[in-house]
Amino acid sequence: MSSLDPTPVHIGISLTDPAAASEAISAMYGGTDLAAVQLDDTFSFRYTAQGDETMSLRSSHFSGRLAGDVPPGDDVVVQWLTSGTGWFDTGSSPLELTPGRPVPLLPQRTFSFDLSDYDQRLVHLDRALVERVASERGSDVGAGLRFDLHAEPSAAAVRAWHNSAALVAHTLRDAGSGGLLHREMARLMSAALLEMYPLSPLPDAGTSRVRSAHVRAAVEYVHAHAHLPITTTSVAEAVDVGLRALQEAFRSELGVTPNEYVRSVRLDRARDELLQTDPTTTMVRDVARHWGFMHLGRFSQMYAARFGEYPRDTLAR
Repeated sequence: MSSLDPTPVHIGISLTDPAAASEAISAMYGGTDLAAVQLDDTFSFRYTAQGDETMSLRSSHFSGRLAGDVPPGDDVVVQWLTSGTGWFDTGSSPLELTPGRPVPLLPQRTFSFDLSDYDQRLVHLDRALVERVASERGSDVGAGLRFDLHAEPSAAAVRAWHNSAALVAHTLRDAGSGGLLHREMARLMSAALLEMYPLSPLPDAGTSRVRSAHVRAAVEYVHAHAHLPITTTSVAEAVDVGLRALQEAFRSELGVTPNEYVRSVRLDRARDELLQTDPTTTMVRDVARHWGFMHLGRFSQMYAARFGEYPRDTLAR
C-alpha cells in the first residue's frame, strides 16, 4: 500500500438472491464453503463501504442465515452487531456475539462464523498501520496481532471505540477519504482498538539463556511462524546464517537441534489449543494437523512423552 496515494474504497451492493449474496461476500472476503439460507418469505442483503485501503467503514444487512469460513487477510477487521445473533470461532472456544460489542477478527487465523438476521457494522484497518501503532505503544508485534477475543473490554474502552467510529463516519461524510485527516483518523481507530484489546504477551521464547544473536533471532522466528510449514533450512535463511552453523549453535546453546526446537514449540502450541477448545466440537486429529503433525499416532506418543498425558486427556479437561 502506498501511504501517499491509498486506493479508494466505495462499495454499494443490494441483492435479493441468497446465492448471489454468498458469491458477493466470498469475493470480498475470500470466504469458503459459505452457506446463505433464506429463512423467511423474502430475502435481502445490503452492503456498503466507504473510505480507502488505510481505513474503511462498512455496514452489512442480511435477512437470513450466513455461515462459513474466512481465511486470513491483509486488513484488521473489527465488527459489531447492531441486531441479530451469531458466533465466531477462531480455533479456540466459540465466541457468542453480543450486539454493540466490537470484536476484532484475528488477521493471522482462519475463522468460522454463523450469523442470522443481522445488521453489522465493520471497520477495516490496514494491518501494517495497526502494527505500527501497537509498536509505538510498546507492544511486541513480532508474532503478529494477538488479540484475546474472550477478554471482556471495559465499558469505557467500548464507548471510546463507538465515539471514535461516529467521528470517523461524520468526517467521511463531510470531507471524504484520503489525505492527512483520514490517515490520522485511521490511527485514532487503531489506538481505540488497542485500548479495547491490548495485545496478548508473547509466550516465553526461551531467549533468556541464549547468547548468540543468530540463535536468538532463530528462536523468535520459530515462535512467530510455528503455524507455517517452516524447516531448518527456511529458519537459517530467515536469520541469514548457514544451515550447519545454525545446527551447531542450537546444540551448543539449547542442547537440541533446530528441528527438535520447532517440534517442541509446536507441541506447546497444540497443548494450548487443546486446553482452550471445546471438547464437544474439537478433534485431536485436527489440532495435530494444524500444528504440522500429520501422523496422529506419532503425535500422541511425542505429546505424552513431553506432557505426561495423551492429547485426548488434555482435551477432556
